[in-house]
Amino acid sequence: MRIYLFGDLHGNVDALDVCLKHLEAEKADEVYCLGDLAGWLPFGDKTFSRLRSTGIPTVAGNHDLLIAGAITDFPGQVDRIQATAYNAGMLFAQQGAIEYILGLPLSIDKEDFIIVHHSPFDLPALSALSAKRAAPTIECFGYLDEAALRKAVPLWRNYPKRLIFSGHDHIPAIYELPEGGEVKVHSPERKKDLRLRLNKNSRYWVKAGSVGGPYRDGTPIANCVLYDTEEQAITMMRIPYDTKPLSEALSSHLFYRNLPWIRRYIDLLGEG
Repeated sequence: MRIYLFGDLHGNVDALDVCLKHLEAEKADEVYCLGDLAGWLPFGDKTFSRLRSTGIPTVAGNHDLLIAGAITDFPGQVDRIQATAYNAGMLFAQQGAIEYILGLPLSIDKEDFIIVHHSPFDLPALSALSAKRAAPTIECFGYLDEAALRKAVPLWRNYPKRLIFSGHDHIPAIYELPEGGEVKVHSPERKKDLRLRLNKNSRYWVKAGSVGGPYRDGTPIANCVLYDTEEQAITMMRIPYDTKPLSEALSSHLFYRNLPWIRRYIDLLGEG
């Protein structure tokens, strides 16, 4: 079976369309989205409606939950709060959008793997995300750097699933935990796919990277993952797309074009 996973769309409809065409060419048997359909870029209504129309099973991302008011952000995250407010204005006006977000699961359990946006070890309680309750803070969605992963090793080593697939960090990598050994990191080179055959005695945490950016590994490219259960191999795919239309749209956007982080993002898109 060929299982295709991608996430962190963040309003980049050009990258999403390339990804959707690519998964058709790959003849995937199952497809899953790792969340964050909107947020960051000012076109989240487009990626949200586009992904929703496909019916692809999806987990809730932190930006989705922020937009729906299910969790609250830290006051110091000014750029993210601005982006959340902008996207919330669009999605609250889109019929059924907020109800759809609040109905998304935090995880999808399969026989030998689990799909989450961030981590299976600190998911907020579903009851806490109800629109009828006070929203919890976003602290349950911290970034998974190598130090955080190594700290999670005791939980990870005894976790019932051999494979974890997540997004959130926007940095593609495969973390391998050998039986009785230390964590190994497998990272794709810039603009190159990475294929890794799985060791039956190891556990794997696959961070898929981002389809739509911001690209925290410095490479403006759509990132997707293919898991081949028969060959027991994982391929991290780096799919190029034309970044010029998005760059021009952001440069001409009256509100977004003046945000410092957007200027940096536009500069990075120019390297695509």
